[in-house]
Amino acid sequence: MACACDVHPCLVHEIPAGLTALPRAVGAFPHWRRELMADVSRQGALHDWRAREDGDFGMMLVDFFAYMADVTSFYDALVANESYLKTAIVPDAARRLVALLGYLPRPGLAASAWLAAEADGVRLVALPAATAFRSGEFEGNPPQVFESAGALTLEPRVNRLPVGRVPATTLPASFSVLGVKTGTLRARRNDIIVLDMAGTLAAVRVQSLTPTMTPARAPVTEIRFAAAVVPPAGTSHADTRILCGSNRAGAWKLTPGSGEPAVITATELSLDTRLDIAADDVVVVEAEGTFVARRVTKVTEALHTLLGPLTSTLTDPDDNESTMVSPVIQTGVTRITLGQPMSFTATAIDSLILHYGFNEAGTIHVPLKETLEQGDPVLVPSLVAAPRVPVTTLGLADAFGQAVVTTGVLDPVAKVATPDGTPPWGLALDQPVTLAGNMVLATRGESVRDEVLGAGDASVASQRFRLKKKPLTYLPAANSVGRVSTLVIRVGGIMWTEVESFYGRSEDEPVFIVRHDGAGETDVEFGGAARVPTGAPIVASYRFGAGAAVPPAESIKQVARPVIGLRSVRNPLPAFGGADAETAAAIGILGPASALLLGRAVSLLDFEHAALERSGVRAARAAWRWDEDGQRPAVVLCYIGDAQLAPSIRSALRAIAEEDAPLSVLVSPADTASLAVDVDVDPRFVGDAVADAVGQALFAPVTLPGSGGLLRGERLGPDGVVFASIVIAAIMGVDGVAALRGLALNGTPFTDTGRAPAAGAWFDFSAGGITVNGRQAG
Repeated sequence: MACACDVHPCLVHEIPAGLTALPRAVGAFPHWRRELMADVSRQGALHDWRAREDGDFGMMLVDFFAYMADVTSFYDALVANESYLKTAIVPDAARRLVALLGYLPRPGLAASAWLAAEADGVRLVALPAATAFRSGEFEGNPPQVFESAGALTLEPRVNRLPVGRVPATTLPASFSVLGVKTGTLRARRNDIIVLDMAGTLAAVRVQSLTPTMTPARAPVTEIRFAAAVVPPAGTSHADTRILCGSNRAGAWKLTPGSGEPAVITATELSLDTRLDIAADDVVVVEAEGTFVARRVTKVTEALHTLLGPLTSTLTDPDDNESTMVSPVIQTGVTRITLGQPMSFTATAIDSLILHYGFNEAGTIHVPLKETLEQGDPVLVPSLVAAPRVPVTTLGLADAFGQAVVTTGVLDPVAKVATPDGTPPWGLALDQPVTLAGNMVLATRGESVRDEVLGAGDASVASQRFRLKKKPLTYLPAANSVGRVSTLVIRVGGIMWTEVESFYGRSEDEPVFIVRHDGAGETDVEFGGAARVPTGAPIVASYRFGAGAAVPPAESIKQVARPVIGLRSVRNPLPAFGGADAETAAAIGILGPASALLLGRAVSLLDFEHAALERSGVRAARAAWRWDEDGQRPAVVLCYIGDAQLAPSIRSALRAIAEEDAPLSVLVSPADTASLAVDVDVDPRFVGDAVADAVGQALFAPVTLPGSGGLLRGERLGPDGVVFASIVIAAIMGVDGVAALRGLALNGTPFTDTGRAPAAGAWFDFSAGGITVNGRQAG
């Protein structure tokens, strides 16, 4: 038999999935008091009770019970909400819940910066380990401290070396001026010359000749053409010749007789005389105000009629008539066959001029490039002696603030620097360029030496101590977790080892664990394995400072503690690689996802999830395909992020994959894309507001994993196809959009089903831009 108390209107609740708050508070004080009073009549023992005054003892009990029920239901709702990731609001509740899965939220990661140091004098300068440098304030952030990783020696000889200009390797994509060494040119103004560019011919008219001097004081004559020349892509100066003709001829102008070849066809031309022309010669055919250059492929002799047969009637003295036919009078002329058709017709015969006898007309001056690109020789003429210390990192900076840092060596004999191309430059430096040989890699974080945390007490099962400075600095590393801690703990002068958990540890292992809270505080815990000996001092050395905010280029210029012989430092590039600690919202998403791995990557989806746990990885996609480097089928994971993350990601994946699993990790290159949207707005809505809402639907910023606009790189990922139907659905789903008038992807109407980026790449709409009714999105 059902109990009457089980049926109560305050206890009926339907709690669907996906709520951000659970409706567990079954009632407040007024509800409980009203329901209690309504139940009085249903209780036989209280049938005769009629008191309702405030001072009545029975009313006091009712009120007390209503208060108790109010408090109980409040805490019942609080406990229920704090038991689930999506509803928990108490600080660090998310960390406590994902700890049940063994998930450790990512701490903040320290940024790195390349510093170009300059040493005073001529002697080598010793730079101690952990030399500290300080940035200035930037974008609302306080100054940050960076420290060098290890001891270095600076070589004053390579402080700052000017980089010489290099000869251009290829012709410009289009040009109308060409330099020729003065004294070698035998062309005049208004002459027609031919440029032979690796077999491709271009006829141009000389508009002007201007003597000039190169920066190296070499005399050069600039030939300006009447029209621009477009050479084949990649044509070099060495493969280009300037040709000038010395003779002219005309076409055969008489009408050909029966059976004779035509005077002009698409590829053949009969001339008005015999000429000294041979196969492979270059000629220019000029007619009707235009001219083209062609190469002769065949030379023959054609017979053309000067005078046709004439019939004469002869009468002898006896008046007898006879008929005599004179022979045809012909002449032989040169007939040439051209390698490419001409556009001239027979109507151009009278004005047609053939220019021939083309020979070298000058030596092309190879100009010096105004840029320095990856692959160009890096000339350092001022490198007069070999550096006294190994130089393996080179910094190259131009006058406009662009810079690259690459690995390489200096060759004082050849007076060149030889970068090895790692990492790719991704830009061209504008001359003048300087090379810095004293490059110092510094990482964010300020050192704390020998901080006393407390003393051991072997009678206590678990001891926990908190570091005084926050946040603890973690440095990027090519290991399974992608980072390494700077914390060193010594107990009684002996260093103990940090582990992720005490699970499986024996009672005599000197290990400790580290845990962080949402405020960035760091706690060091002992006792899960060996207990700390009683009275043993616990001393910590570490660095503090981390986060995604990084100083811009040229902002790290202060030496925190002077170093004798160190003149100055500067960071030619912005700092890189910093990351904020994982937020509670992100923990609620990534923590449960980590349960898919269980410490082992089996499926392609597992590799993607493991890569996404690395700081700085925006998106990842794994596929089973042919690996060009390994020449075998492999799991190829492409990710969106800094190229320098690849070793860390590879190490993390290798740690959870089968030992012999073929694995390749590649950074996904950006494929610039643009989208133009034209919508018809419902007149009841504000046009600009609707356009902005469409822009948000397509390109809203990313705040959490899985969030952001439809066309963000984090949503599309590597190899992400943009489908027209999905884009249109997102646009039409915005309130106020009445119709879609136009949609263009990369400048062409987006009418196809979908478009994919280049293999392994991702569509970067932040570079190309998204416009909605002319308004920029994002």
